[in-house]
Amino acid sequence: MDTIKRDNAVARDLGRFDVLVYGGGLSGWAAAVSLARSGSSVLLAAPRTSLGHEIWASMTTWWPPECELPPLWAEVVGELERVNATRGSMVDPVATQVALERTAEEAGVELLMQVWAHPREDGLLFSGRWGLMAAQGGLCVDATERASLAIEAGAVTRERATDEPVVRRALMVKTGVAEPERIEVGEDLPLVDGSVMAWTGVWPGDVILQAELDLPRDDVTALEIESRRVMGDLAAHLRASRDDFAAGSLVHIAHDPILPRDRVLVATGDDRQVATVNCGVDGIPVARGMMLPAGSERMVAASPALDLGDIAAQSCYHAPNAVALGEAAAAVCAELL
Repeated sequence: MDTIKRDNAVARDLGRFDVLVYGGGLSGWAAAVSLARSGSSVLLAAPRTSLGHEIWASMTTWWPPECELPPLWAEVVGELERVNATRGSMVDPVATQVALERTAEEAGVELLMQVWAHPREDGLLFSGRWGLMAAQGGLCVDATERASLAIEAGAVTRERATDEPVVRRALMVKTGVAEPERIEVGEDLPLVDGSVMAWTGVWPGDVILQAELDLPRDDVTALEIESRRVMGDLAAHLRASRDDFAAGSLVHIAHDPILPRDRVLVATGDDRQVATVNCGVDGIPVARGMMLPAGSERMVAASPALDLGDIAAQSCYHAPNAVALGEAAAAVCAELL
């Protein structure tokens, strides 16, 4: 077994890859698959237990009719439709995660889940339940929610003045409802203000529950598990207390476990190094950005923790937009390799 030493610790050597991608959301997944299909060797690592965590946050395939669906997302949606795992613009989260992992493995992407990454001069160091590991790479893609990898690598940041309510914005676009119903549910659940918002209009008999949860954010895997449990308890409570949320209706869950993002990355100022996906419906902008962060080397950011002025990242859980961001990041990586 090859080993790498760092700070008196011995790490298992995972080998060398053309690109190391950290972050298992749709942006990281799309970047990894796009690069692997073009012939690059890719390792996709993530702190969570499954790929595509945007799916259990908003679970939507919606995309403005006048805009072309990103190719990778169109491929996944087509597969989900084939196995009857869609309903209107909604997708089944478990079936989607299976489709994402299968697509990545078929493309030749190496997957490494439940690990935390730290930058090295020649790649990334991973820690987690599998022990200490290291991989070498020519380029790194930071697809994490808060751009933690780029920041640790020395990227320049500044304080974010406001924090976009990204899930709320995505639901406004998806449902066409500007003001959802606010329901008081008491203090039995760890909600920030003891209430939840209910969105209707996606599909007859369906409702989406959105809540801001008061949970520790140190361990993202534990946060994901606890978030699902709390929102499941909340859905059961509403089903028991309200006739319109009875068992005949389909209750979806939407929540944003990554806020607040108090720091954002600073761009290099080179227009060639910035790719955008920008569309809007009824005055509600949906935008994503991608860049090479100032102050870091060989690092591409595909993260919601971006601020590019007029194209500041919004709706980070809007699935097709996140996929388009990953595809744009892959294109820049291909130029740099």
